[in-house]
Amino acid sequence: MAADVIAGKDRFTSVDALAVVRELRSLGRAHVDKAFDVGPGRIALTLRATGLGKRALLVRPGQYAAVLDTVGERDDDLSPLAKELRRVLSGAALVAVSDPGGERYLEMEFTRGDADGSIQFAAELFGAGNLLVARGGKLAVVAHPKTWAHRAVRIGAPYTRPPARVDPFGLDVGGIEAILRASRTDRASTLAARLGLGGPVAEEVLTRTGTPGEAPAVSEADEFAPLVHRALVDLLDEVGDRPKGYLYSVGEDRVDVTPFESRRLTGRAGATVEAFPTFSEAAHRYFDARVERVSPVDAAAANQLGEWRRQREQQEKAVEELRSLATSLNRQADTLLANFPEAERQLASPAASAESDDDQTVTLEGTEIRVPRGKTVRASAQGLYEEAKRAQSKLSGAVAALADSDARLAQTATALLAVSSKATSEVAARRRTPNWFERYRWFFTSEGILVIGGRDAASNDLLVRRYLNPGDRYVHADIHGAPSVIVKHPAPGEPEWSAVTLHEAAQWAVAFSKAWRAGLASASAFAVGADQVSKSAASGEFVPRGAWVIHGTKEILKDLPTELGLGTVPDRGDTLWSVAPPRALEARGTLLYVLSPGPEKERLDRESQLARDAGLPRDRLQALLPSGGITVRRA
Repeated sequence: MAADVIAGKDRFTSVDALAVVRELRSLGRAHVDKAFDVGPGRIALTLRATGLGKRALLVRPGQYAAVLDTVGERDDDLSPLAKELRRVLSGAALVAVSDPGGERYLEMEFTRGDADGSIQFAAELFGAGNLLVARGGKLAVVAHPKTWAHRAVRIGAPYTRPPARVDPFGLDVGGIEAILRASRTDRASTLAARLGLGGPVAEEVLTRTGTPGEAPAVSEADEFAPLVHRALVDLLDEVGDRPKGYLYSVGEDRVDVTPFESRRLTGRAGATVEAFPTFSEAAHRYFDARVERVSPVDAAAANQLGEWRRQREQQEKAVEELRSLATSLNRQADTLLANFPEAERQLASPAASAESDDDQTVTLEGTEIRVPRGKTVRASAQGLYEEAKRAQSKLSGAVAALADSDARLAQTATALLAVSSKATSEVAARRRTPNWFERYRWFFTSEGILVIGGRDAASNDLLVRRYLNPGDRYVHADIHGAPSVIVKHPAPGEPEWSAVTLHEAAQWAVAFSKAWRAGLASASAFAVGADQVSKSAASGEFVPRGAWVIHGTKEILKDLPTELGLGTVPDRGDTLWSVAPPRALEARGTLLYVLSPGPEKERLDRESQLARDAGLPRDRLQALLPSGGITVRRA
């Protein structure tokens, strides 16, 4: 990674959200005047604050919020969302602003004379974003209705906050140390993901502690944890009750905006800082310009992404080489011990004794194995096992580095390729390149987690070897010959997934197994950690292509329905067809059809009819569907 290259952040951190919360609290008992639209995807509430005059809360869900004196030009026509916000909130008095607790979530409580109970206004500043208003505990306004197994966001549903993550600012030293000790990755990844700080704040904390981010999180955790705690306390103190803003640029590119003086950027070659009296003013300047200026065809961005992709390819090659080396060394050691008498006979032969170099060679089961001169067969096998362990240790670090590169690439690509206008969306659509996971079966769960599966024995092998990383889960239907399915760990800074994601992945794995062709109404699956999956079988056993050996305890998931949904999901301004559990499609895209097993002799007719109804090419539809008969009903 080039030390002087910084990808500008594309949305708020939890510290940014806290800064806006403290600015809102400084308004006191302000009253809502109006709501209106301010360009695509942005909503503003004007607030009348005693002694301060009018202020405007500008919100772009999924990205940022700001408390401003003015928001510039307003749209002439009100959107349905702005009309509903006016109807529900006009005249309401602000009585409380909740602490975000380490989340990118803005929650305000209002009262109004004609309202039964309090009114909650909430803005999700993570993921795709959302705006919600609840009265009397029930949702009355929803920008984007969604449904998960554990939470419904739709008119009339009870108002609940999104599942909470760890609050890093609420942890004591012991709590931070426990998270560090439980981590299997480096410090940077652990602070960003497991501690919930996100990339920019994690880097800031590492700079303030003066420690390397690539060191293992468990290394000297008892000494590192107090440093992290002190850095977090200092950050909150610097934000203060009336946060100032600092906008950082490197050359002509704006790369960050913070409510504290950033030590990771101060003094960096080519970096400059512009100070603002409020954080909101700086944040609006940063994100407003970013929305207008970032282009998917930016040459510098393409060059940087290309450099990081090449680095990732090198890391991927190193992972494959280390994995192959560890497997080869273990196999040689197993072969030596399994053919102990023959190995001793060959070592004692005149031909072996006459070899001039320091090693002797034995040929067992068609494989040449070099044995150090003077060592016994058992000692030689033990030496091979030790070499394999060292290779496996290096492999763990290489896999973790590869996972970090994947997360960085995804986050950077999102930031640099963001599009805000119809014209640039059309350009992006015309130039769209397939995602890497589209070579396999895939879907996104209700919680936005990527799940991928193999199509055949060859892709099952390749999928697990290349993409099963620490933190991922391996899922398999409890049926012989089913595909390997991987539930990817979320990128650093993104929310962790719950049992809902695992259940959906298991249902999907069952649907693409032989259970579908057999017409079963339900079946079972199991899930294990990435470290429980290997090609190492017991001595003398053979693991065929596409199959894997599972070690340790399995988590069993029972009574999973053989049912799938067919619909579309958004992707970089485009729309992709997807086959997934119905509730996952309802939450992440548009569910059009619900599929279940049917008579196989009617497959061709029903497939043809479905292709015509959906407007899909027949071969494209065939690539999406499981093998066997289908029954189709409209969602």
